[in-house]
Amino acid sequence: MSDSRTKNTKRNLISALVQEFAIIFFPFITRTLLLYKLGEEYQGLNGLFTSILSVLNLSDLGFSSAVVYILYKPIAEDNTDQVCAIISYFRKVYRVIGLVVLTVGLVLMPFLPYLIKGTYPGDINLYALYFVYLANSVVSYWLFAYKSALFNALQRADIVNRVVTITKTLMNLTQIVVLLLFANYYIYIICMLLFTIMNNLLLEYVSRKYFHQYMPRGDIQSDTKTKLIQQVKGVFINRVGDVARNSADNLFISSFIGLTAVAIYNNYYYIYQAVYGISMAISNSLSGSVGNSIAKENPKKNYNDMCKFTFIFSWFCGICTVCLFCLYQPFMYIWMRGETRLMLSELNKFLLCLYFYAITMNNIRNQYSNGAGLFWDLRAFYILEAGANIILNYFLGKNFGITGIILATLITIIVFNFISRTNVLFKKYFQTSPAQYYMQYVVNLGITIVTTSVCYYLCSIVPGTGMKSLLIKAVICLVSSNTFFLLFYNQSKQFKEAVFFLKKLGKQ
Repeated sequence: MSDSRTKNTKRNLISALVQEFAIIFFPFITRTLLLYKLGEEYQGLNGLFTSILSVLNLSDLGFSSAVVYILYKPIAEDNTDQVCAIISYFRKVYRVIGLVVLTVGLVLMPFLPYLIKGTYPGDINLYALYFVYLANSVVSYWLFAYKSALFNALQRADIVNRVVTITKTLMNLTQIVVLLLFANYYIYIICMLLFTIMNNLLLEYVSRKYFHQYMPRGDIQSDTKTKLIQQVKGVFINRVGDVARNSADNLFISSFIGLTAVAIYNNYYYIYQAVYGISMAISNSLSGSVGNSIAKENPKKNYNDMCKFTFIFSWFCGICTVCLFCLYQPFMYIWMRGETRLMLSELNKFLLCLYFYAITMNNIRNQYSNGAGLFWDLRAFYILEAGANIILNYFLGKNFGITGIILATLITIIVFNFISRTNVLFKKYFQTSPAQYYMQYVVNLGITIVTTSVCYYLCSIVPGTGMKSLLIKAVICLVSSNTFFLLFYNQSKQFKEAVFFLKKLGKQ
Protein backbone atom coordinates (compact mmCIF):
# COMPACT_ATOMS: atom_id res chain seq x y z
CA MET A 1 0.00 0.00 0.00
CA SER A 2 1.41 3.41 -0.97
CA ASP A 3 2.25 5.97 1.72
CA SER A 4 -0.71 8.21 0.76
CA ARG A 5 -3.16 5.31 0.98
CA THR A 6 -1.62 4.22 4.30
CA LYS A 7 -1.99 7.78 5.63
CA ASN A 8 -5.62 7.96 4.53
CA THR A 9 -6.31 4.56 6.05
CA LYS A 10 -4.83 5.63 9.40
CA ARG A 11 -6.77 8.90 9.39
CA ASN A 12 -10.04 7.16 8.52
CA LEU A 13 -9.41 4.43 11.09
CA ILE A 14 -8.76 6.80 14.00
CA SER A 15 -11.82 8.93 13.25
CA ALA A 16 -13.97 5.83 12.78
CA LEU A 17 -12.90 4.36 16.13
CA VAL A 18 -13.64 7.66 17.90
CA GLN A 19 -17.05 7.68 16.22
CA GLU A 20 -17.73 4.09 17.25
CA PHE A 21 -16.90 4.88 20.87
CA ALA A 22 -19.34 7.80 20.78
CA ILE A 23 -22.14 5.77 19.19
CA ILE A 24 -21.58 2.85 21.57
CA PHE A 25 -21.13 4.57 24.93
CA PHE A 26 -23.85 7.22 24.83
CA PRO A 27 -26.53 5.10 23.10
CA PHE A 28 -25.87 2.43 25.74
CA ILE A 29 -26.79 4.95 28.43
CA THR A 30 -29.91 6.08 26.55
CA ARG A 31 -30.92 2.47 25.90
CA THR A 32 -30.49 1.65 29.58
CA LEU A 33 -32.52 4.68 30.66
CA LEU A 34 -35.21 3.81 28.13
CA LEU A 35 -35.43 0.31 29.59
CA TYR A 36 -35.46 1.46 33.21
CA LYS A 37 -37.71 4.53 32.76
CA LEU A 38 -40.25 3.28 30.20
CA GLY A 39 -39.87 -0.53 29.93
CA GLU A 40 -38.90 -3.25 27.47
CA GLU A 41 -41.93 -2.75 25.19
CA TYR A 42 -40.67 0.69 24.22
CA GLN A 43 -37.35 -0.88 23.28
CA GLY A 44 -39.30 -3.42 21.26
CA LEU A 45 -41.10 -0.64 19.37
CA ASN A 46 -37.78 1.03 18.63
CA GLY A 47 -36.41 -2.20 17.18
CA LEU A 48 -39.55 -2.90 15.16
CA PHE A 49 -39.81 0.55 13.56
CA THR A 50 -36.10 0.62 12.82
CA SER A 51 -36.46 -2.70 11.00
CA ILE A 52 -39.48 -1.51 8.99
CA LEU A 53 -37.59 1.59 7.86
CA SER A 54 -34.57 -0.53 6.97
CA VAL A 55 -36.79 -2.46 4.58
CA LEU A 56 -38.18 0.78 3.14
CA ASN A 57 -34.68 2.13 2.65
CA LEU A 58 -34.09 -0.61 0.12
CA SER A 59 -35.59 1.87 -2.29
CA ASP A 60 -32.26 3.69 -2.51
CA LEU A 61 -31.32 0.69 -4.68
CA GLY A 62 -27.79 0.75 -3.30
CA PHE A 63 -26.96 3.92 -5.23
CA SER A 64 -24.54 5.16 -2.58
CA SER A 65 -22.27 2.08 -2.74
CA ALA A 66 -22.39 1.97 -6.54
CA VAL A 67 -21.62 5.68 -6.83
CA VAL A 68 -18.56 5.34 -4.58
CA TYR A 69 -17.26 2.64 -6.92
CA ILE A 70 -17.99 4.74 -10.04
CA LEU A 71 -16.23 7.77 -8.48
CA TYR A 72 -12.92 5.99 -7.78
CA LYS A 73 -11.60 6.28 -11.35
CA PRO A 74 -12.47 9.95 -12.17
CA ILE A 75 -11.11 11.02 -8.77
CA ALA A 76 -7.89 9.06 -9.35
CA GLU A 77 -7.62 10.75 -12.80
CA ASP A 78 -8.50 14.19 -11.33
CA ASN A 79 -11.48 14.51 -13.69
CA THR A 80 -13.43 17.15 -11.77
CA ASP A 81 -16.14 17.65 -14.38
CA GLN A 82 -17.05 13.97 -14.41
CA VAL A 83 -17.13 13.81 -10.60
CA CYS A 84 -19.47 16.82 -10.50
CA ALA A 85 -21.76 15.28 -13.13
CA ILE A 86 -21.96 11.99 -11.21
CA ILE A 87 -22.89 13.62 -7.88
CA SER A 88 -25.42 15.84 -9.71
CA TYR A 89 -27.10 12.73 -11.05
CA PHE A 90 -26.88 11.11 -7.63
CA ARG A 91 -28.60 14.11 -6.01
CA LYS A 92 -31.53 13.87 -8.44
CA VAL A 93 -31.90 10.16 -7.80
CA TYR A 94 -31.90 10.65 -4.01
CA ARG A 95 -34.69 13.21 -4.24
CA VAL A 96 -36.84 10.67 -6.05
CA ILE A 97 -35.87 7.96 -3.58
CA GLY A 98 -36.96 10.14 -0.66
CA LEU A 99 -40.36 10.58 -2.28
CA VAL A 100 -40.68 6.82 -2.84
CA VAL A 101 -39.79 6.07 0.79
CA LEU A 102 -42.37 8.61 2.00
CA THR A 103 -45.12 7.21 -0.27
CA VAL A 104 -44.53 3.54 0.53
CA GLY A 105 -44.10 4.34 4.22
CA LEU A 106 -47.49 6.07 4.34
CA VAL A 107 -49.13 3.15 2.53
CA LEU A 108 -47.79 0.75 5.19
CA MET A 109 -49.19 2.73 8.14
CA PRO A 110 -52.60 0.95 8.36
CA PHE A 111 -50.85 -2.43 8.70
CA LEU A 112 -48.70 -1.57 11.74
CA PRO A 113 -50.88 -3.33 14.36
CA TYR A 114 -50.62 -6.62 12.44
CA LEU A 115 -46.82 -6.64 12.88
CA ILE A 116 -47.11 -6.83 16.68
CA LYS A 117 -48.18 -9.94 18.54
CA GLY A 118 -49.78 -9.13 21.88
CA THR A 119 -49.92 -5.67 23.40
CA TYR A 120 -47.97 -2.44 23.06
CA PRO A 121 -47.83 0.61 25.41
CA GLY A 122 -51.33 2.08 25.73
CA ASP A 123 -50.16 5.69 25.88
CA ILE A 124 -48.48 5.43 22.47
CA ASN A 125 -50.04 6.40 19.14
CA LEU A 126 -48.40 3.90 16.81
CA TYR A 127 -49.07 5.98 13.71
CA ALA A 128 -47.69 9.27 15.07
CA LEU A 129 -44.58 7.52 16.37
CA TYR A 130 -44.03 5.67 13.12
CA PHE A 131 -44.40 8.91 11.13
CA VAL A 132 -41.48 10.47 13.03
CA TYR A 133 -39.30 7.46 12.15
CA LEU A 134 -40.45 7.74 8.53
CA ALA A 135 -39.70 11.48 8.40
CA ASN A 136 -36.22 10.78 9.74
CA SER A 137 -35.50 8.46 6.80
CA VAL A 138 -36.99 10.80 4.20
CA VAL A 139 -35.01 13.80 5.45
CA SER A 140 -31.82 11.76 5.16
CA TYR A 141 -32.38 11.47 1.41
CA TRP A 142 -33.53 15.02 0.75
CA LEU A 143 -30.78 16.87 2.64
CA PHE A 144 -27.36 16.36 1.01
CA ALA A 145 -27.07 12.64 1.81
CA TYR A 146 -25.04 12.14 -1.39
CA LYS A 147 -22.12 14.01 0.20
CA SER A 148 -21.19 10.94 2.29
CA ALA A 149 -20.51 8.94 -0.89
CA LEU A 150 -18.28 11.72 -2.20
CA PHE A 151 -16.21 11.84 1.01
CA ASN A 152 -15.79 8.05 0.99
CA ALA A 153 -14.61 8.02 -2.62
CA LEU A 154 -12.13 10.81 -1.79
CA GLN A 155 -10.68 8.59 0.98
CA ARG A 156 -11.90 11.20 3.49
CA ALA A 157 -14.40 9.13 5.43
CA ASP A 158 -12.78 10.69 8.52
CA ILE A 159 -14.70 13.92 7.79
CA VAL A 160 -18.03 12.09 7.78
CA ASN A 161 -16.99 10.23 10.94
CA ARG A 162 -16.23 13.46 12.77
CA VAL A 163 -19.52 15.07 11.82
CA VAL A 164 -21.45 11.95 12.83
CA THR A 165 -19.54 11.77 16.12
CA ILE A 166 -20.50 15.35 16.98
CA THR A 167 -24.16 15.11 16.03
CA LYS A 168 -24.73 11.64 17.51
CA THR A 169 -23.09 12.64 20.78
CA LEU A 170 -25.20 15.78 21.05
CA MET A 171 -28.34 13.80 20.18
CA ASN A 172 -27.70 11.16 22.82
CA LEU A 173 -26.89 13.72 25.49
CA THR A 174 -30.15 15.50 24.68
CA GLN A 175 -32.08 12.23 24.80
CA ILE A 176 -30.54 11.38 28.16
CA VAL A 177 -31.74 14.71 29.56
CA VAL A 178 -35.21 14.13 28.05
CA LEU A 179 -35.53 10.69 29.63
CA LEU A 180 -34.31 11.89 33.02
CA LEU A 181 -36.52 14.98 33.16
CA PHE A 182 -39.63 14.00 31.21
CA ALA A 183 -39.52 10.24 30.48
CA ASN A 184 -41.41 11.10 27.29
CA TYR A 185 -40.92 8.78 24.30
CA TYR A 186 -42.27 11.28 21.74
CA ILE A 187 -39.71 13.96 22.63
CA TYR A 188 -37.03 11.26 22.75
CA ILE A 189 -37.77 10.25 19.14
CA ILE A 190 -38.20 13.80 17.81
CA CYS A 191 -34.61 14.47 18.92
CA MET A 192 -33.52 11.82 16.40
CA LEU A 193 -35.17 13.73 13.55
CA LEU A 194 -33.75 17.13 14.55
CA PHE A 195 -30.19 15.87 14.81
CA THR A 196 -30.42 14.00 11.51
CA ILE A 197 -31.18 17.36 9.90
CA MET A 198 -28.23 18.93 11.73
CA ASN A 199 -25.89 16.12 10.61
CA ASN A 200 -26.72 16.54 6.92
CA LEU A 201 -26.47 20.33 7.04
CA LEU A 202 -23.02 20.07 8.64
CA LEU A 203 -21.86 17.65 5.92
CA GLU A 204 -22.94 20.15 3.28
CA TYR A 205 -21.09 22.97 5.05
CA VAL A 206 -17.87 20.96 5.39
CA SER A 207 -18.10 19.81 1.77
CA ARG A 208 -18.30 23.37 0.51
CA LYS A 209 -15.38 24.39 2.72
CA TYR A 210 -12.90 21.63 1.83
CA PHE A 211 -14.03 20.36 -1.58
CA HIS A 212 -15.74 23.35 -3.15
CA GLN A 213 -14.62 22.20 -6.61
CA TYR A 214 -16.99 19.22 -6.38
CA MET A 215 -20.46 20.67 -6.76
CA PRO A 216 -23.47 18.98 -8.43
CA ARG A 217 -23.44 20.29 -12.00
CA GLY A 218 -23.39 18.97 -15.54
CA ASP A 219 -24.84 15.84 -17.09
CA ILE A 220 -23.54 12.33 -16.61
CA GLN A 221 -22.18 10.55 -19.70
CA SER A 222 -24.39 7.83 -21.18
CA ASP A 223 -21.74 5.08 -20.81
CA THR A 224 -21.13 6.07 -17.17
CA LYS A 225 -24.88 6.06 -16.51
CA THR A 226 -25.19 2.58 -18.08
CA LYS A 227 -22.33 1.26 -15.95
CA LEU A 228 -23.77 2.90 -12.83
CA ILE A 229 -27.24 1.45 -13.40
CA GLN A 230 -25.80 -2.05 -13.86
CA GLN A 231 -23.80 -1.74 -10.63
CA VAL A 232 -26.86 -0.36 -8.84
CA LYS A 233 -28.88 -3.42 -9.83
CA GLY A 234 -26.26 -5.63 -8.21
CA VAL A 235 -25.96 -3.50 -5.07
CA PHE A 236 -29.74 -3.36 -4.70
CA ILE A 237 -29.96 -7.14 -4.70
CA ASN A 238 -27.12 -7.18 -2.16
CA ARG A 239 -29.09 -4.80 0.07
CA VAL A 240 -32.10 -7.09 -0.16
CA GLY A 241 -29.90 -9.84 1.27
CA ASP A 242 -28.60 -7.60 4.06
CA VAL A 243 -32.11 -6.46 5.01
CA ALA A 244 -33.42 -10.02 4.91
CA ARG A 245 -30.64 -10.94 7.32
CA ASN A 246 -30.67 -7.96 9.69
CA SER A 247 -34.16 -6.46 9.65
CA ALA A 248 -36.45 -9.37 8.88
CA ASP A 249 -35.31 -11.02 12.12
CA ASN A 250 -37.09 -8.38 14.23
CA LEU A 251 -40.21 -8.53 12.06
CA PHE A 252 -40.49 -12.30 12.48
CA ILE A 253 -39.76 -12.17 16.22
CA SER A 254 -42.38 -9.45 16.70
CA SER A 255 -44.97 -11.37 14.66
CA PHE A 256 -44.31 -14.80 16.22
CA ILE A 257 -43.44 -13.92 19.84
CA GLY A 258 -44.06 -10.23 20.66
CA LEU A 259 -42.40 -6.92 21.55
CA THR A 260 -40.74 -8.19 24.74
CA ALA A 261 -38.92 -10.88 22.75
CA VAL A 262 -37.84 -8.20 20.26
CA ALA A 263 -36.45 -6.15 23.16
CA ILE A 264 -34.54 -9.14 24.58
CA TYR A 265 -33.05 -10.04 21.21
CA ASN A 266 -32.22 -6.41 20.47
CA ASN A 267 -30.39 -5.94 23.76
CA TYR A 268 -28.05 -8.77 22.76
CA TYR A 269 -27.97 -7.57 19.18
CA TYR A 270 -27.03 -4.09 20.41
CA ILE A 271 -23.89 -5.48 22.07
CA TYR A 272 -23.20 -7.56 18.97
CA GLN A 273 -23.70 -4.49 16.76
CA ALA A 274 -21.43 -2.39 18.96
CA VAL A 275 -18.54 -4.83 18.56
CA TYR A 276 -19.38 -5.41 14.91
CA GLY A 277 -19.43 -1.63 14.42
CA ILE A 278 -15.82 -1.44 15.61
CA SER A 279 -14.88 -4.18 13.15
CA MET A 280 -16.67 -2.29 10.37
CA ALA A 281 -14.84 0.89 11.35
CA ILE A 282 -11.55 -0.94 10.87
CA SER A 283 -12.47 -2.56 7.56
CA ASN A 284 -14.26 0.51 6.17
CA SER A 285 -11.21 2.66 6.88
CA LEU A 286 -9.59 0.65 4.08
CA SER A 287 -12.40 1.07 1.55
CA GLY A 288 -11.17 4.20 -0.21
CA SER A 289 -7.58 2.95 -0.26
CA VAL A 290 -8.63 -0.47 -1.53
CA GLY A 291 -10.73 1.10 -4.29
CA ASN A 292 -7.83 3.35 -5.26
CA SER A 293 -5.41 0.40 -5.25
CA ILE A 294 -7.70 -1.70 -7.45
CA ALA A 295 -7.94 1.20 -9.90
CA LYS A 296 -4.14 1.52 -10.10
CA GLU A 297 -2.46 -1.78 -9.06
CA ASN A 298 -2.51 -5.36 -10.41
CA PRO A 299 -4.61 -8.23 -8.94
CA LYS A 300 -1.56 -10.09 -7.55
CA LYS A 301 -0.50 -7.10 -5.49
CA ASN A 302 -4.04 -6.61 -4.22
CA TYR A 303 -4.38 -10.31 -3.37
CA ASN A 304 -1.26 -10.14 -1.18
CA ASP A 305 -2.67 -7.04 0.51
CA MET A 306 -6.01 -8.75 1.12
CA CYS A 307 -4.30 -11.76 2.74
CA LYS A 308 -2.31 -9.43 4.99
CA PHE A 309 -5.37 -7.43 6.04
CA THR A 310 -7.40 -10.62 6.54
CA PHE A 311 -4.75 -11.97 8.91
CA ILE A 312 -4.74 -8.77 10.97
CA PHE A 313 -8.51 -8.75 11.00
CA SER A 314 -8.76 -12.43 12.01
CA TRP A 315 -6.66 -11.65 15.11
CA PHE A 316 -8.98 -8.81 16.07
CA CYS A 317 -12.11 -10.82 15.24
CA GLY A 318 -10.83 -13.75 17.29
CA ILE A 319 -10.33 -11.57 20.37
CA CYS A 320 -13.83 -10.12 19.97
CA THR A 321 -15.36 -13.59 19.65
CA VAL A 322 -13.58 -14.76 22.79
CA CYS A 323 -14.82 -11.73 24.73
CA LEU A 324 -18.40 -12.08 23.48
CA PHE A 325 -18.59 -15.78 24.31
CA CYS A 326 -17.13 -15.39 27.80
CA LEU A 327 -18.61 -12.01 28.83
CA TYR A 328 -22.02 -11.85 27.13
CA GLN A 329 -24.07 -13.45 29.89
CA PRO A 330 -22.22 -11.93 32.89
CA PHE A 331 -22.63 -8.47 31.33
CA MET A 332 -26.30 -8.97 30.47
CA TYR A 333 -27.01 -10.24 33.99
CA ILE A 334 -25.65 -6.96 35.42
CA TRP A 335 -27.34 -4.79 32.76
CA MET A 336 -30.73 -6.46 33.24
CA ARG A 337 -30.32 -6.17 37.03
CA GLY A 338 -30.57 -9.93 37.51
CA GLU A 339 -33.82 -10.26 35.49
CA THR A 340 -33.04 -13.59 33.84
CA ARG A 341 -36.36 -13.45 31.95
CA LEU A 342 -34.75 -10.67 29.88
CA MET A 343 -31.77 -12.86 28.92
CA LEU A 344 -31.21 -15.28 26.06
CA SER A 345 -30.39 -18.93 26.68
CA GLU A 346 -26.80 -20.23 26.57
CA LEU A 347 -27.59 -21.92 23.24
CA ASN A 348 -28.76 -18.66 21.69
CA LYS A 349 -25.71 -16.86 23.04
CA PHE A 350 -23.48 -19.51 21.45
CA LEU A 351 -25.27 -19.17 18.09
CA LEU A 352 -25.05 -15.37 18.25
CA CYS A 353 -21.26 -15.61 18.76
CA LEU A 354 -20.98 -17.93 15.75
CA TYR A 355 -23.10 -15.45 13.81
CA PHE A 356 -20.69 -12.66 14.76
CA TYR A 357 -17.58 -14.59 13.71
CA ALA A 358 -19.10 -15.82 10.44
CA ILE A 359 -20.27 -12.40 9.25
CA THR A 360 -17.35 -10.34 10.58
CA MET A 361 -14.68 -12.46 8.91
CA ASN A 362 -16.20 -11.46 5.56
CA ASN A 363 -15.50 -7.76 6.05
CA ILE A 364 -12.08 -7.54 4.41
CA ARG A 365 -13.13 -9.71 1.49
CA ASN A 366 -16.16 -7.45 1.01
CA GLN A 367 -13.90 -4.40 0.63
CA TYR A 368 -12.19 -6.06 -2.33
CA SER A 369 -15.45 -7.30 -3.86
CA ASN A 370 -16.90 -3.79 -3.62
CA GLY A 371 -13.71 -2.12 -4.79
CA ALA A 372 -13.63 -4.40 -7.84
CA GLY A 373 -17.29 -3.54 -8.58
CA LEU A 374 -18.54 -7.13 -8.50
CA PHE A 375 -22.06 -6.19 -7.41
CA TRP A 376 -23.68 -7.42 -10.61
CA ASP A 377 -21.59 -10.62 -10.75
CA LEU A 378 -22.79 -11.51 -7.24
CA ARG A 379 -26.47 -10.82 -7.90
CA ALA A 380 -27.59 -14.47 -7.94
CA PHE A 381 -26.05 -15.14 -4.53
CA TYR A 382 -27.59 -11.99 -3.06
CA ILE A 383 -31.01 -13.26 -4.17
CA LEU A 384 -30.36 -16.76 -2.84
CA GLU A 385 -29.19 -15.42 0.52
CA ALA A 386 -32.24 -13.17 0.89
CA GLY A 387 -34.73 -15.83 -0.19
CA ALA A 388 -33.20 -18.60 1.90
CA ASN A 389 -33.01 -16.40 4.98
CA ILE A 390 -36.67 -15.36 4.78
CA ILE A 391 -37.85 -18.93 4.18
CA LEU A 392 -35.69 -20.35 6.98
CA ASN A 393 -36.71 -17.47 9.29
CA TYR A 394 -40.35 -18.38 8.76
CA PHE A 395 -40.09 -22.14 9.29
CA LEU A 396 -37.31 -22.24 11.91
CA GLY A 397 -38.58 -19.12 13.70
CA LYS A 398 -42.14 -20.45 13.88
CA ASN A 399 -40.96 -23.77 15.35
CA PHE A 400 -37.93 -22.80 17.42
CA GLY A 401 -38.41 -19.09 18.16
CA ILE A 402 -35.30 -16.92 18.52
CA THR A 403 -33.06 -19.99 18.24
CA GLY A 404 -34.50 -20.71 14.80
CA ILE A 405 -34.13 -17.07 13.70
CA ILE A 406 -30.41 -16.98 14.57
CA LEU A 407 -29.80 -20.43 13.08
CA ALA A 408 -31.47 -19.40 9.81
CA THR A 409 -29.18 -16.37 9.54
CA LEU A 410 -26.08 -18.42 10.35
CA ILE A 411 -26.82 -21.01 7.66
CA THR A 412 -27.36 -18.44 4.93
CA ILE A 413 -24.22 -16.48 5.88
CA ILE A 414 -21.99 -19.54 5.56
CA VAL A 415 -23.48 -20.93 2.35
CA PHE A 416 -24.45 -17.88 0.29
CA ASN A 417 -22.19 -15.20 1.72
CA PHE A 418 -18.85 -16.63 2.78
CA ILE A 419 -18.44 -19.48 0.30
CA SER A 420 -20.30 -18.13 -2.73
CA ARG A 421 -19.07 -14.53 -2.67
CA THR A 422 -15.49 -15.59 -2.05
CA ASN A 423 -15.56 -17.92 -5.06
CA VAL A 424 -16.82 -15.11 -7.32
CA LEU A 425 -14.12 -12.67 -6.12
CA PHE A 426 -11.34 -15.15 -6.85
CA LYS A 427 -12.81 -16.16 -10.20
CA LYS A 428 -13.67 -12.70 -11.54
CA TYR A 429 -10.92 -10.50 -10.10
CA PHE A 430 -7.98 -12.45 -8.66
CA GLN A 431 -8.38 -15.20 -11.29
CA THR A 432 -6.84 -17.83 -9.08
CA SER A 433 -7.95 -20.64 -6.79
CA PRO A 434 -9.31 -19.66 -3.35
CA ALA A 435 -7.98 -22.90 -1.79
CA GLN A 436 -5.16 -21.19 0.12
CA TYR A 437 -7.53 -18.51 1.37
CA TYR A 438 -9.99 -21.14 2.63
CA MET A 439 -7.20 -23.12 4.28
CA GLN A 440 -6.02 -20.07 6.20
CA TYR A 441 -9.61 -19.34 7.25
CA VAL A 442 -9.99 -22.85 8.67
CA VAL A 443 -6.71 -22.49 10.56
CA ASN A 444 -7.80 -19.15 12.02
CA LEU A 445 -11.19 -20.58 13.00
CA GLY A 446 -9.58 -23.60 14.69
CA ILE A 447 -7.20 -21.42 16.70
CA THR A 448 -10.10 -19.17 17.71
CA ILE A 449 -12.17 -22.16 18.90
CA VAL A 450 -9.29 -23.51 21.01
CA THR A 451 -8.57 -20.07 22.49
CA THR A 452 -12.25 -19.44 23.24
CA SER A 453 -12.61 -22.81 24.99
CA VAL A 454 -9.61 -22.22 27.25
CA CYS A 455 -10.68 -18.66 28.09
CA TYR A 456 -14.24 -19.79 28.86
CA TYR A 457 -12.89 -22.41 31.28
CA LEU A 458 -10.64 -19.86 32.99
CA CYS A 459 -13.55 -17.41 33.32
CA SER A 460 -15.81 -20.10 34.79
CA ILE A 461 -13.43 -20.40 37.74
CA VAL A 462 -13.88 -16.73 38.68
CA PRO A 463 -16.54 -16.47 41.42
CA GLY A 464 -19.30 -13.87 41.68
CA THR A 465 -21.72 -12.12 39.32
CA GLY A 466 -20.90 -8.46 39.95
CA MET A 467 -18.84 -5.83 38.17
CA LYS A 468 -15.57 -6.91 39.81
CA SER A 469 -16.04 -10.45 38.53
CA LEU A 470 -16.84 -9.14 35.05
CA LEU A 471 -13.69 -7.00 34.95
CA ILE A 472 -11.51 -9.93 36.02
CA LYS A 473 -13.02 -12.09 33.29
CA ALA A 474 -12.44 -9.32 30.74
CA VAL A 475 -8.75 -9.14 31.67
CA ILE A 476 -8.49 -12.93 31.39
CA CYS A 477 -10.05 -12.85 27.91
CA LEU A 478 -7.83 -10.05 26.60
CA VAL A 479 -4.55 -11.33 28.02
CA SER A 480 -5.12 -15.04 27.34
CA SER A 481 -6.45 -14.61 23.79
CA ASN A 482 -3.56 -12.36 22.73
CA THR A 483 -1.06 -14.73 24.35
CA PHE A 484 -2.50 -17.75 22.54
CA PHE A 485 -2.62 -15.98 19.17
CA LEU A 486 0.99 -14.82 19.63
CA LEU A 487 2.12 -18.36 20.41
CA PHE A 488 0.31 -19.78 17.39
CA TYR A 489 1.24 -17.13 14.83
CA ASN A 490 4.56 -15.50 15.81
CA GLN A 491 6.68 -17.57 13.39
CA SER A 492 4.37 -17.23 10.40
CA LYS A 493 5.11 -15.11 7.32
CA GLN A 494 1.76 -13.35 7.63
CA PHE A 495 2.54 -12.30 11.20
CA LYS A 496 5.82 -10.68 10.15
CA GLU A 497 4.15 -8.86 7.22
CA ALA A 498 1.37 -7.68 9.52
CA VAL A 499 3.85 -6.33 12.10
CA PHE A 500 5.73 -4.49 9.35
CA PHE A 501 2.51 -2.90 8.05
CA LEU A 502 1.32 -1.87 11.52
CA LYS A 503 4.70 -0.26 12.28
CA LYS A 504 4.47 1.63 8.98
CA LEU A 505 0.91 2.67 9.80
CA GLY A 506 2.04 3.95 13.19
CA LYS A 507 4.72 6.17 11.62
CA GLN A 508 2.33 7.89 9.19
